Amino acid sequence: MLSKTFFPQHPKAGEPTEFREKVLTGTKRHTCRCNYDYWKTRIETLKKRQGILSLRQWSGKPYQKGSTQEPILDIAASLIDVQQLVMTRKKLDEPEYVEVEPGLYQPRPAYDYEARIDGEPYDVEFVAKNDGLSLEDFKEWFNPVFDEYAQQVALTKGNEVIEPSELTMVFAVIHFTTFRY
Repeated sequence: MLSKTFFPQHPKAGEPTEFREKVLTGTKRHTCRCNYDYWKTRIETLKKRQGILSLRQWSGKPYQKGSTQEPILDIAASLIDVQQLVMTRKKLDEPEYVEVEPGLYQPRPAYDYEARIDGEPYDVEFVAKNDGLSLEDFKEWFNPVFDEYAQQVALTKGNEVIEPSELTMVFAVIHFTTFRY
C-alpha cells in the first residue's frame, strides 16, 4: 500500500503524494518500510513462488468503512528486491524555524540524515528522489518514526527526559524496478 496523500503529521498533510503517477512513470523506484527482516522474508517468499507484488493505494482513509484499495501496478517477483537501509538521524545544534501561520514562525529541532544501503553510504537526497520525494519531504516522512523511537530509548534523569541526539534505525528498501543501489 502506498499513501495517496501525505499523513497528518507531515507539513503537507492531506496534499497528494502523486505516488501512483510516480510509480507509473518510473520516478518512484522503491518504497522504504520499517521492519527489514519482515520484508526480506516476504519478498524472498514471493520470489520463490514466482508471485506478483501488487502496488495499491487507499481511496479514502485507510481501513475505514467505505474505503477501497485502488490498484496501481502489478509487478512480477523477478523484478522486485529488498535492500537494507540503515538511516541515522543527528540532531543539529541550531533549531529550524517553521511557519505555523502566516508571518508566525516557531522553532523546532533540526536534523541531518545519513543513509547506508547494504553497508554502503548514499546521499540521502538520491535515496529520497528514488522514493518519489524531495529531500525535505523524505526527512519529514521519517521524522515521526524517529520521534517515536526516540521516546522508546529516552533516558529519564530525575523529572527530565533526555532524548538521544543521534538515532540509527534499520529499514527495508523495496524495489519496484531493476534499479538497485
